[in-house]
Amino acid sequence: MEDKSKGYDEIILLIIVVVLIGWNIFTTNSIKTDVKGYEKKIESLQTKIDSVKSVNEELGKKVSDVKENVKIITTEIHKIDNNITIVKNKTNEKINSVDNIPDNELEQFFTNKYEQSISNFGK
Repeated sequence: MEDKSKGYDEIILLIIVVVLIGWNIFTTNSIKTDVKGYEKKIESLQTKIDSVKSVNEELGKKVSDVKENVKIITTEIHKIDNNITIVKNKTNEKINSVDNIPDNELEQFFTNKYEQSISNFGK
């Protein structure tokens, strides 16, 4: 009886191996199909990545242009600030010089000024 059970064991083992090989073949085919799907998805993602890179480059150029414009505008602002400072200083100098004029000279200046305007008015 042992000989018959050895034969059955071998047949059962052979059937199990065949079933495993068949299962492996069917599973491998489905994996190949999935690989093709993944390749399509990867290709689609690569296209999107390329378009995003292109948009990124355009934005980089625009940012560079804006930075350059900011530098130019900042330089202009500094020039205007310097001009304002110069005008303030000159104005303060004139105000200070007027403050230093004695009262009798100021009175004489305005007297002469108004006499000229009245005489020109009558002509």
